[in-house]
Amino acid sequence: MPNIYGGDKVFKKICKFMITGMLVILLFSSESCYAAGEYRIWNNSISTVSSNKIWTITFNRDIDLDSAKNSIKIYEQDTSTPLEVNIINTSQDTVQVSPANSYVEGKDYVLVIDSSLKSIDGKVLNQGVKYNFTVEKNSSQSPADIESYSQYYNVIKSALDNYEDTLILNISNYDKDTYSLDVINKILIAYPNLRARYLSAASNIEYTSPTKVTINFKYADTKENLIKKEEVVQEKVDKIVSTLITSDMKDYEKELVLHDYVVNNTKYDERAYVGNIPEDSYTAYGVLIDGVGVCQGYADAIDRLLIAAGVECKMVIGDANNGTEWIGHAWNIVKIQGEYYQLDSTWDDPVTSDGSNRLSYSYFNITDDQIAKNHRWNTDDYPECTSTEYSFDNLDVIEKDAYDNDIKVVDNYNDFYSAVEEALS
Repeated sequence: MPNIYGGDKVFKKICKFMITGMLVILLFSSESCYAAGEYRIWNNSISTVSSNKIWTITFNRDIDLDSAKNSIKIYEQDTSTPLEVNIINTSQDTVQVSPANSYVEGKDYVLVIDSSLKSIDGKVLNQGVKYNFTVEKNSSQSPADIESYSQYYNVIKSALDNYEDTLILNISNYDKDTYSLDVINKILIAYPNLRARYLSAASNIEYTSPTKVTINFKYADTKENLIKKEEVVQEKVDKIVSTLITSDMKDYEKELVLHDYVVNNTKYDERAYVGNIPEDSYTAYGVLIDGVGVCQGYADAIDRLLIAAGVECKMVIGDANNGTEWIGHAWNIVKIQGEYYQLDSTWDDPVTSDGSNRLSYSYFNITDDQIAKNHRWNTDDYPECTSTEYSFDNLDVIEKDAYDNDIKVVDNYNDFYSAVEEALS
């Protein structure tokens, strides 16, 4: 088997992802650092942010992450105890700072970067920096009245669809088992495209009558950026489908050309191996716009493309065995002529030792039994895949060797790929 992907974390945690926020450029020098009390105030007026604000800080040198964790703090104004925060690298010169718990609405805070911060080559800051901000109040939001689980499910799905930071609910006949945050896992299984940007949620319960439940959500970017990226992805999906798909194509032909487009135009993001992978690589945006991604991004792109082409498709969330251990993984199940098939486009795009692109069909339209050799998933959540009629071995397609990426689909597609690259450029 080709080199199989390791370290592909499908189930994201807050410490693994980034959100675009403030961009701070700080200059390093080789001089000794100033005393900790000497800071430059970065903003003249206090900025107003959401209760889940995550700051992105970019430097002009690569940052020592351990130093960043010791030198970057967030305080509530006029206090001396720093908040608990998560600090991660999104690239070698960029860190993101997020609160372990949501900021308190209406409170004032300060982000402090001490001059003790070091680059990986030992340089220190010329001067420490302070950035003052306050947290917006959402008290004007009207609570939603909830009388059933279905209402609860739908209102939370709507909040995730719209990247809402806060949701306030008045729940009649509340009980903790029915109205728990486990509903989010069920929503993400049914609508896996939401998984790409959602990070976490926390709730606060007030035992009034009716019970007041406040849910705070965290996402992998600002609402504005998420909306913009979604629009860009949808435009790209529409362009790909309108270019590659024709009205006379059978569903398996649509599946084949879209699978090949994704594999031929995407590189597996090997930053997954070292843990500094950008959030976009887990999404269709990374695969279709940046041309780089990991399994969740591949599956998200395949899902969007096939559905846009009129082919029923579902993203599968499970695990895969890389030969050493089971790791989080995502792939697809596709419905062709009334039967379901397993499709793993990520494992059809293996990482090669010489860096060359390789188009494979080992995981194109296979059965549950076949894929279960190195994949596992909750079978109760997904349709059964037993048919072999439209497996790759039964299609009239020629697969070329590892150094020739093009394939030729017999039946009027001999010249197909020669026009694709130009049309989609």
